[in-house]
Amino acid sequence: MPEHLPSDPTDITGPASDQAEPAIKATPSAADLDDQLDPAQQSLAEALRVSFGILKVAMFGLLIAYLLSGTFSVGSNEVAVRLRFGDYVGGPGERVLERGTYLAAPFPIEQVIKVDTRPVTIDLDKAFWYELQAGKYATADNLRAGRKGPLNPVRDGSLLTGDFNIAHARWSLTYHVEDPVAYITNIGNTDLGEEIVRCAIQQGIVQAIAQLAAEDLLKGVVNREIAVGIAQRRLDDMQTGLTLDQLNLDQVTAPMSVVGSFDNVTTAEADRSQRIVAAQQTRTRILAETAGEAAEALLDLVTSYEQAAEAGTASEADAAAQAIDTALADLQVGNQRIGGEAARIINGAKTYRTQVVERVRGERETFERLLPQYRENPRIILSRLWEDAREEILTGDVETFYTVPGKLQLQLNRDPEIQKLKQQEKIKQLKVEQRQKERDRLLRGG
Repeated sequence: MPEHLPSDPTDITGPASDQAEPAIKATPSAADLDDQLDPAQQSLAEALRVSFGILKVAMFGLLIAYLLSGTFSVGSNEVAVRLRFGDYVGGPGERVLERGTYLAAPFPIEQVIKVDTRPVTIDLDKAFWYELQAGKYATADNLRAGRKGPLNPVRDGSLLTGDFNIAHARWSLTYHVEDPVAYITNIGNTDLGEEIVRCAIQQGIVQAIAQLAAEDLLKGVVNREIAVGIAQRRLDDMQTGLTLDQLNLDQVTAPMSVVGSFDNVTTAEADRSQRIVAAQQTRTRILAETAGEAAEALLDLVTSYEQAAEAGTASEADAAAQAIDTALADLQVGNQRIGGEAARIINGAKTYRTQVVERVRGERETFERLLPQYRENPRIILSRLWEDAREEILTGDVETFYTVPGKLQLQLNRDPEIQKLKQQEKIKQLKVEQRQKERDRLLRGG
């Protein structure tokens, strides 16, 4: 090592300090460094500081958003449940959240599952219906265009009735979620729930129709409660949380090979029903015209009398006859008044009886008054009686005959007006008698 160099290179106090630069300089301050950086480096440093600040704010905002991401709202047609690490939040009866706004822990700590509680309608338009062609089912417009041959059990659906007949039917069913917890636990999928309901109600329909006659089914007389009850028990056993609301029979028909015969039977039944209704209306009208509001009660009395008379029970027949006489005399059966034609005839008979009695009484009084005078002077009384008789005979409906003067031959001409009035009166009387006979026949049961 040369003698003019110090043994310690850091030693700058030696003689060589005037001859060479020191090996290490003192550390510069931050201000010296800023002075030494060029403008580009200063801009980069400033951008980094701003970026880190924005990143901190963004991260803080993301943290707040994450914490608030569990906020949710439940609508009026839905309910919700919360799961915390896969388990329900809340005790039994407190797990279902109804309409409102709630706060939950963010995912994956808690999970919110919403369930639509609105009624759902499914159509069973293929399970028990037939195909016209491959994949094409009959509709209301082409219902009578079905195949005339045998059914294909692979493609055609049908129902077997209790009297071993076959029918086709279309149904629609409405259901809703009643227990959201059971629904989410055991189903959790809308499509799966609909398929389960479809299978359950099909079983119920098959069992219900198996207890029914084909005639009743074709008339739409179906005990839907049986089908719904069977299907509901299936759903309850599986704890689906679903409740069936209403089952409707939309359309029903017999197999196409016999639909014409069934239509004829249906038409005949409809005509029979119409005739029965018309006959009942006619019966009600005739009874009302005959005896008014007491017609049914009076008819029951007459029927009781006829049955007792036919059975030979004299005591019962006499009691019924006495009841009829009392009712007709009082024009009342119980609290019901007898009116109509019966009341008119009875009132007319009472009036006629009164008139006859009064006439006979008047004749008796006249006889009693004339008898003493007759005993005193018979010829005068007889002459006056003959005059009264002649006047009575020639008064009223008397025809006048005309003779030609000066001839012995008599030519008698009837008065045409009198003949016309007599003919009209005769026709009117015949009509009254015919109506009376018809009423009597109907009262006797034809």
